[in-house]
This record gives sequence, C-alpha cells and structure tokens, in this order.
Amino acid sequence: MFQKMKLSKHNINTFLLSANQKIEENAEYVSDRLVNGGEMDFVTYPPNCGFTQEENLSLEKLKNDPNLKSALRKILADNSASVLFDLFNIIDGTSEPDEKFGEWTEICFVDKTDELAEDLYFLHDKLGSAYWGWRELRPDKGWKPDIYEG
Repeated sequence: MFQKMKLSKHNINTFLLSANQKIEENAEYVSDRLVNGGEMDFVTYPPNCGFTQEENLSLEKLKNDPNLKSALRKILADNSASVLFDLFNIIDGTSEPDEKFGEWTEICFVDKTDELAEDLYFLHDKLGSAYWGWRELRPDKGWKPDIYEG
C-alpha cells in the first residue's frame, strides 16, 4: 500500500511556494515589530522565551531605522530558509539528524488520504514541547535561547 503512495507535483509546488511566502511574511513581521518598537510578546519560541531587561533596552535602539529594517528582513528570511533547507535535506535523505537524538530511519511526505488521516501527527503542536528535550541535549554555548534558569 505505502509503496504506491507519493507526494504529487502539485502539492510539492504548493508546499514550497507556501514555505517561501511564510519565510518572507515572517521576516517582514518581525523586522516591522523590531523597528517600529513594538512589544516582543509575539516571540513564541522557545516556549518560555522572554527577554531580559538589558535585551529589551538593546532592542529599543533598533527603532526607526529603515536600513536596519531592510537588513533584518534579509537576515531573518535567510535564517528561516536555511533551517527549512536543512530540514528538507533530512527529509530527502541527503543528510541525517545528529545521532545523539536516536536512530533515524528516514521519512517522506505523501499526499494525505482518508486512510492516512487517522494516523497523522500534528508536528506543529509538538515543536514547543520538543524544545525541552533539545535543551537537555544542547551543549553549553554560554547563552541560551530562553530565560528559564532551571
């Protein structure tokens, strides 16, 4: 059954166009918030992400600079695209996750069918909770992406 399943060219194209759209939209949204001096309460990753008072004061210095906004959009878009590119390499089987995460047997995307629908995982819901596992495995780099002190 699974050998005949595949991801249609239409869904591949739609998925990749949507990924590029989201990269651009998110880069624009974040750079707008930073440069316009908005609250940073929109940051959702990691789950307990927050900024120290010193970080918030530094972010205030970014306000009202259109050249900075343009540069930030490009940096944020590149970061998002790089992450997706690396994940697509894992999905494509041209690279593998770090072996410290466990055995990897490869995955693939297929078009959704009624038969498959009941077995789907909602990965978007699992990303935040998986952060804590990553945080335990993450080497000490002298900084961390969250403000949790535990």
